[in-house]
Amino acid sequence: MKLKFKKLMLFSITTATLLGLTSCKKETYSNTKTSLASIFEDYNKNNEIKNTVDTIVLDNDQMFVDWSWQKFLWLTSNTKDNVPVFMKELKQVNDFGEEIKIDSLKKKGLPSSYIKDGKLPLILDLYQQADGTKLSSKSNSLVRYSIHANDGILEMFHSADASLIISQAAEILKNDSLKRSIRESKNQYPVGATEIKIAWIETSQVVDSTKTFNITAIVNKPDKNLHENYNNAELKRMSMIGFHIFTVTAEHPEGVWSTFDQRNLAPDRTSFHGDPVNSKSDKYTLFDGNAVGNTEDGIIQDKTTLTPKVKNKVFQSYPEGVRYNQASQGMEVIKEDKEFATMIKSSNELAKKALTNDKVKIWANYKFVGSIWSKTNAPINELLDGDLSKPYGTGNGQSFGSLDLANVTMETTFQAEGMNCFTCHSMNNNLYRTNTSKKINVKSPLINSHLFEKYAELKAALLASQGAAQTDINKKSNTNTMKSSNNIDEINKLKNNIRESSREEARELLKK
Repeated sequence: MKLKFKKLMLFSITTATLLGLTSCKKETYSNTKTSLASIFEDYNKNNEIKNTVDTIVLDNDQMFVDWSWQKFLWLTSNTKDNVPVFMKELKQVNDFGEEIKIDSLKKKGLPSSYIKDGKLPLILDLYQQADGTKLSSKSNSLVRYSIHANDGILEMFHSADASLIISQAAEILKNDSLKRSIRESKNQYPVGATEIKIAWIETSQVVDSTKTFNITAIVNKPDKNLHENYNNAELKRMSMIGFHIFTVTAEHPEGVWSTFDQRNLAPDRTSFHGDPVNSKSDKYTLFDGNAVGNTEDGIIQDKTTLTPKVKNKVFQSYPEGVRYNQASQGMEVIKEDKEFATMIKSSNELAKKALTNDKVKIWANYKFVGSIWSKTNAPINELLDGDLSKPYGTGNGQSFGSLDLANVTMETTFQAEGMNCFTCHSMNNNLYRTNTSKKINVKSPLINSHLFEKYAELKAALLASQGAAQTDINKKSNTNTMKSSNNIDEINKLKNNIRESSREEARELLKK
């Protein structure tokens, strides 16, 4: 699959970067094999890689592969004070888009001894995957998640379009209006807006901790007050096992969605017939070759326990996130996706061989699973009204790249034909009702982010409950609505209801 488009916008960057372009000069992005090699070469030399130049228009498959690796390596690289870029340049937030701050955690019981030099370590209190399932190690240690976003994402929550969406949703909730569709498309996340989600597991649980990036984090014990109570928090050594990236690039308001796995997590599917893995190996962190049970059940959700039907049998159903000919006896990549699958495999092999410097070789133990995006410079109405989860050229499908994309640590039981990031992260999505099963459909670039969805749901629910919905919720009388709600218990209850309704939506999606 090769994408060809005429327009290429270039902005000023230094010649030392991967792209090798100069200001205001029209050139082409190198799509040769050396472009990716130069990323790794640069990283090996000085343990420093520049952030991707998101103002450059990505318009062929190799560009998206190169971009994904460069963004991953930049986000995970160390800054001068030995803190990863994703902790230094982005803000850690909860799943409602609220920045996690010291004072707030102290009020929730966090011991002051956990705070060093006036800074918080990594906070890990999220333990639910995209569909609400919980994933555990072989000794039942929960996989945890952290979310990080830059101002390009978070500042849009207070934009005019965001305010209008929230106020309209509040009016619908308050009046139980029959009109349940909201369309706001003027505001988009700015180029460079970035949101990431990372999966972590206790370092003691990984097969080989010398092959994982490890960090000390504050870990909450899973109880009914998990998101609000830090009295039971512990300091633990945690290992990174999965990494999601969403970034808006030039002429791609839908964003480029890329994902990475640690290499030793689980085996790849080997067949769509009979046992899909046939592995007896115990060299994986999330797969036990000696465990009894149908391997297929390792990625199927038990809707009662919200865990995989069979524990410790996780596998990657769609390696490289591409489509397979399920009529074949093996894992035959369909013709349209074969070239892209080859690019992804080659990039992973190159990373394994090229990342050799002692300071950076840890990243050779991670692999690029795939990425997905839509047509370059697609009219916004096509993105709002089309189906971003389906391949371009199929009905109203809009997407290219890894069309069956999932990360085994965050979408374990979400692995199915036709499922990918855009299945849930669409510009045409629902705000979940917290009191009934009815939904409010919203068409807006802002709805791409689940952070905005939950932020908007909470704001709208609070406004509706107080009868304070107005055209502009950012007017002085409403700017502190969240803080001035009746009490903190009401807010916590709303948050829990919203989280639960989000999981219900995911479970319904899996039934289709």
